[in-house]
Amino acid sequence: MGWLPLFLLLSASVKEGGALLRTGCAPDSPAVAELQAGTPVQLRFAVNGESVPCYKVVAEMGGRQVQGYLPAAAIADLNSFDKLRREAVWVTTSEALNAVRNAQPLPALKGNGGQPALPASAKVILAQAEQSIELGQPARALALLEPEIKKRRDPALLAMAGVAAWRADEARQALDYWREALDAAPNPGLEQLYKQVQREQAHDQSSEKLYGVRVVLRYDSGTVPVDTARAMVKVVDATYARVSSELGCTADERIVTIVQSRDAYRKATDAAEWSGGQFDGRIRVPAMNGQQMNAVAEQTLAHETTHACLAMLGEWPSWLHEGMAQKLSGAALNPAAKAQIAAMAKAGQLPKLEQLKQGWSQLDATHARVAYSLALAAVDALYENFGSDGVRNLMRSPERLTAISAELDKRLGL
Repeated sequence: MGWLPLFLLLSASVKEGGALLRTGCAPDSPAVAELQAGTPVQLRFAVNGESVPCYKVVAEMGGRQVQGYLPAAAIADLNSFDKLRREAVWVTTSEALNAVRNAQPLPALKGNGGQPALPASAKVILAQAEQSIELGQPARALALLEPEIKKRRDPALLAMAGVAAWRADEARQALDYWREALDAAPNPGLEQLYKQVQREQAHDQSSEKLYGVRVVLRYDSGTVPVDTARAMVKVVDATYARVSSELGCTADERIVTIVQSRDAYRKATDAAEWSGGQFDGRIRVPAMNGQQMNAVAEQTLAHETTHACLAMLGEWPSWLHEGMAQKLSGAALNPAAKAQIAAMAKAGQLPKLEQLKQGWSQLDATHARVAYSLALAAVDALYENFGSDGVRNLMRSPERLTAISAELDKRLGL
């Protein structure tokens, strides 16, 4: 799922009097104003990657507008915002691969004599390409597929090549491959994928590129100053070096990082009121016009780089992804969050980690806050009980996760 900034202009109100509007999400950020119960606020965006999700808001006070951040617990009327968040549609690598796998065999795909047109050797290449994509090596996947495509314009090969090109941040090439595959063999899943990426491509204004040791950053120079872009490259490179040392991930190809304006995100999603970003096989982050590098942007990039590293090591449950991304980007549970987790665990109100594998997009703000806190608490417990060496061993032996999850459940009182 990843750290997901969600942008929205939506009316809400302050839940209880005495709520402090702050300059940032941290509980010790300077206070801007004290808001009374019922004070109308407009939600600008939410930061759900925090252990306590908070919202950038604009409040009306004495005939003037005041901007700042409020925790989710201080805001009433979040249902509409959460509904939009749950309906947010982003293409992930897994979804793209599923669209290819779900292609139904058609008579047109049969060779002479009723035998499949795709020979065994091509099927091996198809499987190798899929594995390369899953390991974050889309360029290698394309290198495997393209010689085979020259021999036969098979829809399965073309569809997989499209996924590889899309993951390599070559959207135009991906669309060409998918269009040819769809013309040869209709596939509803691939058609939906095609339209989604086509919409993103139509509104993508990020054309400038910078290359680091482990990252290629594509950004909109009209939104992001070049100095900020260079700083982002350094952050992703440095974070990857640190996280890969911690977890043991290796990147044979550069990690694609895309930075766009909020407006470009909104248009790309075809949703008039909101836009967002996440790790979908590429790091995607929104930026304000003229944005400078700051602690929040640095933590966001570090969070998403951790997701990228974990994706290279295989498939992991959401709680481990989110907990690890929070921890390795510098987040820590505050005393209030720790107390809440302990109290809910004692009351039997928390799910076991096994139940937090996926599907977090369906959580409302309150449950999301608890899920993120629990995920970070679980990863903290993982390090406390197994140490850094134990974490690295787990990354190499994912079959141990079930037993370790059960042990962490006990440690957390779940």
